[in-house]
Amino acid sequence: MLVRKSDDNWWEDVIEALANESRRRILQLLTKKPCYISEISYALKMAPKVVLEHLDRLEKVGLIRSFEEGRRRYYYIDRSLNISISISPHRFDVDVIEEKVRDLKEEFERMRSLFEGTAEKNLIDTFERLRRMERMFGLIQKSISEGIDELINRFILKLDRLDIGNVDRIVLYALVKGVERPERISQMFGLTYDEVLSSLSDLEKKGFVERIEEGNMIKFRIRKGGDVYG
Repeated sequence: MLVRKSDDNWWEDVIEALANESRRRILQLLTKKPCYISEISYALKMAPKVVLEHLDRLEKVGLIRSFEEGRRRYYYIDRSLNISISISPHRFDVDVIEEKVRDLKEEFERMRSLFEGTAEKNLIDTFERLRRMERMFGLIQKSISEGIDELINRFILKLDRLDIGNVDRIVLYALVKGVERPERISQMFGLTYDEVLSSLSDLEKKGFVERIEEGNMIKFRIRKGGDVYG
């Protein structure tokens, strides 16, 4: 399903939900694994009541779901969305894209054929075709994002098979997701800065990661050809 602004105002609820920093932090946490309320409360230093309010809001707009296991209710993300916002001197438009592109080659050929041959009949026709092309690129972007997510899942499976400690596993997971600076890893994953530096040093010695110096900034990346990618 492709939800358009002209269809309903669901996208307004989604954007309003995402405008809150605490809800964005919760979503970031849920990208790691399903979590229950007290777990989120502890990780993000929020009161359980506040966490529950944010979770209810995210669940109502359809960004997360929940399930019960024992005496706990777990919350998780079970869908992929791409929000495309176009702002220009002439328009403000929002697309919330959910559907999959089943055959990109076929769609590209169909869209290219629209612009072949003689000049367009009129401005309205040209405008409608360009809008259709714009939406198609939104779908392509979503497909690329899903491909990245699939690769990250494969990397996570590889991490689970490595003989390393939990902190090392978290640090490697952060690097897989593109978080390369030690201070950012510390902030985003609830580790102390010293823990991150110690882990990165050990992982570098084992050949899992490599250090990159850019001016005064030090970054770390997973070493190409290492056991994580291999």
